[in-house]
Amino acid sequence: MSQPPSDLHTCHFHEIIVGMSASRDYAITAGVYEHFLAAFQDYSPLHLDEEFARARGFSGKVMHGSLLNGFVSNFVGMYFPGKFSLLLSVDLRYANPSYLGDVITIDAVVSQKMDVQKVVVLDITLTNNTRHSLAARGRVQVMVKEAA
Repeated sequence: MSQPPSDLHTCHFHEIIVGMSASRDYAITAGVYEHFLAAFQDYSPLHLDEEFARARGFSGKVMHGSLLNGFVSNFVGMYFPGKFSLLLSVDLRYANPSYLGDVITIDAVVSQKMDVQKVVVLDITLTNNTRHSLAARGRVQVMVKEAA
């Protein structure tokens, strides 16, 4: 079993307040792309073939939207709120395609806190810094599950 990395952040439920925010950058590298393909085997030509994608009006092969979901999972579990987090739901609305080499910034703001369930709701925006465009926007529900 793998050990957690040393940069795993910890935010306790009682420390989280409505309006609190966090941000982190993610790069769509060749490694990220290749690992996604190997794990999920979505070989649609739109994601693999430059010419196929360009013939349909895109700038090149379009990265899988679920890569952004993976970045959200990493963000929540590793950075904010961090190691006590369990994703309950992710609702992402994709706005514009992303491409290999793009850098995506996740900005999250706590919009709701439910004390009884130990759940926070994050409004998230994923911005494609490379293309200066909105990549996706959504809402995430996260349980912050500390020791009983």
